[in-house]
Amino acid sequence: MDLISALITFLNVGFFSAIVARFTGANMTVLILCSLLYAGARPVEAAGIMMTYIVFMRLTMYTQDHPISFKTFRIFKGWRAAVPAVFIILGLFFYPFAALAAFLAFFIVELLVRIYTDMPKDRRMPAGDLAVKAAVASVLAVASLAAVQFIPESLYYGAAGVVILLLCAFFWWVGQNRRRLASSWDAVILGSFIPAGLFGFDLSDWIEDMRRTVPCSRLAYNLPFIFLPAFFVAFIAANLLFGIFSFSGLVLTFFSALAIRLFGYYQMSGRGKTNLVAVAVTVLAAVILFLTAPEPAGISEAIDVFLPAQPIADIFQLF
Repeated sequence: MDLISALITFLNVGFFSAIVARFTGANMTVLILCSLLYAGARPVEAAGIMMTYIVFMRLTMYTQDHPISFKTFRIFKGWRAAVPAVFIILGLFFYPFAALAAFLAFFIVELLVRIYTDMPKDRRMPAGDLAVKAAVASVLAVASLAAVQFIPESLYYGAAGVVILLLCAFFWWVGQNRRRLASSWDAVILGSFIPAGLFGFDLSDWIEDMRRTVPCSRLAYNLPFIFLPAFFVAFIAANLLFGIFSFSGLVLTFFSALAIRLFGYYQMSGRGKTNLVAVAVTVLAAVILFLTAPEPAGISEAIDVFLPAQPIADIFQLF
């Protein structure tokens, strides 16, 4: 696939998936992955693109409600902003992926601190408990990501389709009764990082929509402190495990963010009721995936050639 065709493909995937998600409530990351597989993405290639996409897109979504600017920094304000700047500059010279990771970590820390301090005290979980939950979520996401390389290319799309259908059935089921799984909702939240690692599915919106009645999970009100760190760790792991530096994932994020900027983002009701339109459109994406039975061909090489694969081992060759 040449550069122009690849850019048009990623424009269509990112822009129109975001629009469909905006007006139906369908899971945007499911639509994105299905579209990538329709176009011929290989399993590890698709996983690498999705790891980049979900961390940047989730950061984009949280900053919609909690905007940050250089004037309102709380951790790296004043001269302390020089600390991440030094790491970013050094990364540009020695290991470009590290520069991007440092830049991303910088904004994630600032965002999480802002969300935490602005959150009502009765809903905050202790920082130590959040760190443990985030660590568990990160391990699940990274282990699942590592398993992608063992899934045959010809079966990956089928596995993705089956998981999509199971997830839709699950959310439809829990949406029929607000008390279902209320006492084990923390386990549901952490379990969502398995499909996140395997396929790049960000289920945070649907999880947030399924408010449970008493006993309610406190973790359900602290999702940014779990999802953002875990997605970031999985993003790092994609580079460490597979040498992925996905410029195509950044391009995809740009086109999705553009659509969100123009048309907005679907606001979940939070009433714990299943949105049947959202489920139906998401199921339709899986059905089309089965019907097309895509052949892996690779779709990102023409774009990622500008940021070629770079395993962490390469950095040691500099010394």
